[in-house]
Amino acid sequence: MKKIDKKLNWVLVLSLLVGFTSCDDLAETEETPFAPYVMSLGITDVSGTTTYYVVTAEDLMTGEINAYGKGLEQNGYRDYEQAEQTVFSVGGLGVNYVTGITRNADGYLQETGDFVFDSKLSAFSQVDNSTMLGLEIPDKSADGDKMKFYVVDINDLAITKTILQPISPIAQVEWPSITGMEYSGGKVYLTYIQMSPTTYATDFVDTAYVAVYSYPDMALETVMKDTRTGPVGSWAAFNGLIKTESGDLYTMSNLSMANGFSKGGKNAAFMRIVAGTTTFDKDYFFDFEAKSGGLKPAHIKYIGNGLVFAEVSTLNPQTTDDRWSDKSLKCSIIDLYNQTITDIDEIPVHNGNGGRRFAALTDGGYVYYPISTDGGIYVYRIDTATAVAEKGANVSATFVAGFFKLMNEQ
Repeated sequence: MKKIDKKLNWVLVLSLLVGFTSCDDLAETEETPFAPYVMSLGITDVSGTTTYYVVTAEDLMTGEINAYGKGLEQNGYRDYEQAEQTVFSVGGLGVNYVTGITRNADGYLQETGDFVFDSKLSAFSQVDNSTMLGLEIPDKSADGDKMKFYVVDINDLAITKTILQPISPIAQVEWPSITGMEYSGGKVYLTYIQMSPTTYATDFVDTAYVAVYSYPDMALETVMKDTRTGPVGSWAAFNGLIKTESGDLYTMSNLSMANGFSKGGKNAAFMRIVAGTTTFDKDYFFDFEAKSGGLKPAHIKYIGNGLVFAEVSTLNPQTTDDRWSDKSLKCSIIDLYNQTITDIDEIPVHNGNGGRRFAALTDGGYVYYPISTDGGIYVYRIDTATAVAEKGANVSATFVAGFFKLMNEQ
């Protein structure tokens, strides 16, 4: 089975768990203006078709969050990213445009425009308070030998510049699958795994690769390599890089079969790149797998002060039967500075949403995350200082594709 078919199957399984099968009475009207929290609710019907509804919520800890009678409807595959006070709805699987979502003067969500790219974005991240950077790369060599960078104005939702670069420097042993992109210290860092575009095998797992490009001309400076661990990130999860307040970058390697690798190898680990440098820091190595007793991080979100909120696979050992399963996850807080792992006991072991961005929100000393269980999806609020969680609002959806906060500018 091809990887994208597996991904859609994960979504359908979640749909059956939730039991949400009809969206006929959904409209595009919000209930309350200036409600601060924004969610994209993915709702999959019995035929396997998913529709997204971007809705707002006043309270994350009580009641139900749903799309009945409200929400911006968006068809086709979507991924979401926030920059400043704009939420970007990034198309994929045939949807080749990005739509901006903002709050209008009356306090309601609005689609403020879009820009079109050639095929699909493999990465999309913020450079500064006015600029986003997108990357488009062909699926295989037969589709082209160039990657295209898009420089996007956040406020105007317009492409201001496109830059072509050859793919060959990052395709030394196999076609690259992008796992992360971050700007730091005047450079753009790009992480990727080597994955066959035809068999989806990952035969090359003995080296971590990070390509470094100058900004804004996007000329390749070097390809960093380190053999202390394997490839950085995992397929389509955008989990390769973490950027801290200092601009230092941390890479995450998991070699997790449950997240798409066809074979394992070296231990899951974090490494560091000091801001603006082009070599891995030889004085830093966080062997996560050794400190966790053989476990692997799956999905990660930086929450500040060196802390990372993570879903960690409890499968130990992982086998080829677990490939693409993204199941049996627990939640933990990882301290990159002190190299510690603290489990969040109040959150049950659960299944993930497959290879997509991690829909967690950091706000006011807490991280909020919707957990899919047999009883439905519930928001959990985690105190980042104590790693104690509390169960909150029910979310009526198949899965949550994006989770953000837009400031109240009354």
